Amino acid sequence: MTALLRKLRWWLQRRRKEEELREELQFHLTEEIGERQADGLSQEEATWAARRDLGNATLMREDARALWSWILLEQLAQDIRYGLRGMFRNRTFTALAALSLALGIGANTAIYSFMDAILLRSLPISDPGSLVVVKWRSRPPASSGSGHDFVMHSEDGHSYTDPSGISAAIFPYPAFERLQETSAPVLSSLFAHKLAHGVNVMINGQAELVQAEYVSGDFFRGLAVSPAAGRLIDADDDRVGAAPAAVLSSGYSERRFGGAANALGQAVVINNLPFTVIGVAPPEFFGVDPAAAPQVYVPMRVTSLLLEQIGEQAFVDQTYYWVEMMGRLQPGVDLARAEAALAAPFARWVASTAANDRERANLPALRLEAGAAGLDSLRRQYSKPLYVLLAMVGLILAIACANTANLLLARSAARAREIAVRLSLGAGRWRVVRQLLTESVLLATLSGALGIVIAVVGMRVLTQLLANGQEAFTLRADLNWHVLLVTLALSLLCGVLFGVAPALQATRPALMSKLRDRSVSQSSMRQRGARPRLAQVLVVAQIALSLLLLVAAGLFVRTLSNLQSVSLGFDRDNVLLFELNAPQAGYPEPQVADFYADLRRRLSEVPGVREVTLSHASLIRASRSHPITVRGRPTQGTRVLWTGPRFFATMQIPILRGREIAERDRQGTLPVAVVSDLFARTNFADGNPIGRRIEIAGSLSVGGAPLVFEIVGVAAEARYGGLKGTVPPVVYVPYAQIPLAQLRQMTYAMRTDSDPLRYAPAVRQIVHAADARVPVTNLKTQAADIDQTINQEIVFARLCSAFAILALTIACVGLYATMAYAAARRTNEIGLRLALGAGRRSVIWMMLRDVFVVAVVGLAIGASAAFAASRLIESFLFETKPNDPRAVALAAAILLLSALAAAYGPARRASRVDPLAALRHE
Repeated sequence: MTALLRKLRWWLQRRRKEEELREELQFHLTEEIGERQADGLSQEEATWAARRDLGNATLMREDARALWSWILLEQLAQDIRYGLRGMFRNRTFTALAALSLALGIGANTAIYSFMDAILLRSLPISDPGSLVVVKWRSRPPASSGSGHDFVMHSEDGHSYTDPSGISAAIFPYPAFERLQETSAPVLSSLFAHKLAHGVNVMINGQAELVQAEYVSGDFFRGLAVSPAAGRLIDADDDRVGAAPAAVLSSGYSERRFGGAANALGQAVVINNLPFTVIGVAPPEFFGVDPAAAPQVYVPMRVTSLLLEQIGEQAFVDQTYYWVEMMGRLQPGVDLARAEAALAAPFARWVASTAANDRERANLPALRLEAGAAGLDSLRRQYSKPLYVLLAMVGLILAIACANTANLLLARSAARAREIAVRLSLGAGRWRVVRQLLTESVLLATLSGALGIVIAVVGMRVLTQLLANGQEAFTLRADLNWHVLLVTLALSLLCGVLFGVAPALQATRPALMSKLRDRSVSQSSMRQRGARPRLAQVLVVAQIALSLLLLVAAGLFVRTLSNLQSVSLGFDRDNVLLFELNAPQAGYPEPQVADFYADLRRRLSEVPGVREVTLSHASLIRASRSHPITVRGRPTQGTRVLWTGPRFFATMQIPILRGREIAERDRQGTLPVAVVSDLFARTNFADGNPIGRRIEIAGSLSVGGAPLVFEIVGVAAEARYGGLKGTVPPVVYVPYAQIPLAQLRQMTYAMRTDSDPLRYAPAVRQIVHAADARVPVTNLKTQAADIDQTINQEIVFARLCSAFAILALTIACVGLYATMAYAAARRTNEIGLRLALGAGRRSVIWMMLRDVFVVAVVGLAIGASAAFAASRLIESFLFETKPNDPRAVALAAAILLLSALAAAYGPARRASRVDPLAALRHE
């Protein structure tokens, strides 16, 4: 401890200590000179004798400094100062190397920040590690989960199927009640929740659709969340007959009321039902699903708010799966013990719900998963794409490191004499290597700082690409200490990786040739063909890695091109889409159809609007199916779309036979339908379907009997439910003729003469004038709506193209530096060839031939790796083979031409060297 304090005092007062040491040595020298003069020596003789007896003063100061200070720390400071001066003197080199490396570090940091937000970040609550998510898993049902083969007869939520089975996190409400009764020994709390993607909230006469969460009474207590103002929902609020209470998110209370305190006690109308705000959640709390950010929380059982959507039967139906559950482990209880304790009661309960032997043969089994990060919907959606992107930016970073190493090698050719002089004067090789590594780490640190700036920009760009105009996009990445720590570690690792090989090569013992400033020695000329130089190995690696990125970019661009060239069957351009939900705003069921029809007439009167129609969803997002029977036989794979008048004219879908749906097709008239040509050919191959009858059951049943529709038209095939997959048979029915209880949210489509977004203000004004309680949502063009369905492919195509261009640029810079380095090493050889009569073209061809060989080797390695790795992205491709030879050939051709173009400049400059000047190096 004493030695540590002594060295610390020396370090803090090193200038004064150095001066004291110098004065002390000078005092001893002066005393020695005086004694020698007293013995009769002259001044000069006494001085020489005193210095000889005292010894090397500089060495003594070094020895004292080693004892009294941290010599390694001082040397490090010297290395840093020297490195900074060198970077400043070679600003062009520093800029090229730092920028290429910063692009690699920044891209990696940006992608890692998203992975941190999705895969690594815990919920911002107390002790998230003790949370568990309740799920179940079973074998795949024999017939897509029908009531005859599986206990889940109906569902409202997500289930996930893979080859080994089906899993989900949704349960019947009675299952939640049963687990609540038996969970106390292993769970301190068990709570339920259900996300509502859009509820109509009206505050001070302004209506909007927001995300809401229906929660059980233990939701906030189980999560250990404290209110920012007021109180949160508890068990007394979650019971039938309790006063309607709501809790707002912090951001929503700030936006609508100006702060949490101002929101308390305020009246809000949710789906036309009055609620009172009793509290505000803390600012950092966003619920339990990172994919959603509820702005309003309401109790599950307090009112008919939820019941009007799913019915009272949902709370007693044992085969309707819809509610999600989470819990908190008791202290000292692990996940396996809790799962074992809850699995048996759930197994007994679910067995009691089975109606036949087939259901009993495939019962779901309860599973518990760690809930620290909340629900896994974001992880399921984005984890695999982000892993692919992380691999790509990792390749870019590897290319950038190889490029920087090449630049350092090129620079070391210019510093050969400097390093040789230092070594010849007694500097140890490892001391010089440490100096060079310090310079590399300094360069990497500068690159890391620039990389953070690039990462911030990259995160914003990537967020915009992923959101693609989606209003409810919640994925946000930011720079936290995890990300900054990774960036720092990445920078230091890169500094060592790209710096160690050039440092070792630059300090190889070949002092005489370097001191004589020979650009190439006889030994190196003899060895040139014997083994590849380090620079060539690095170039091969860059070309191979760049080929991987170019092939990936080609595959994703081709996938996007294939998707964009899919025949839609309708005109996507100049159509404005928006959604309305009149029943949610409080419209009585008998008036809903008239409200929608009147609004359609008002919108059609706007100048510049050619056609207006509506349907229950846009064609590309529709996914409704019902049991349909034709002449007593059920159809297979048929889809249904509820539409309004002029739907086919607005979408520009040709009517092949009969007529389309008209305004006269209303309640009280003969139910009619228009079918697609595929439906007609599949079910009426024996003749004309016009005038035939079809029966549609399910939610379109009336009194338990299916609704009978008469076919009045046949329309051409049009894409339904996405761009991928086959086009299904479709039945179009008038929205005005379906049961009133089924008529809810509708999507309007307006075909305009010019840019559809110009009509957005007019749409909002007309809808507000018709009824201020009905908000306009999801307003966008039909082209944007279609692009959002292939957003992942668009993002991959754009990012991979950018990554490929970046990799190609970095590789070409590295190749240019390598050629400049090779030209500098072979100056004498080239001069000798020119002096002996070689032409300049032959010199250029000689150097380009070396590049061609190196490029071919890199392309061969890269092509082999591309064929092996492309299968990893097969699931992201559409109508494109992962090992498409055309993509590999095109990428290889681009790389080869780019390599030759990058090498031509140094080769041409080398061919113009003056033979006499070159030979003088000898």
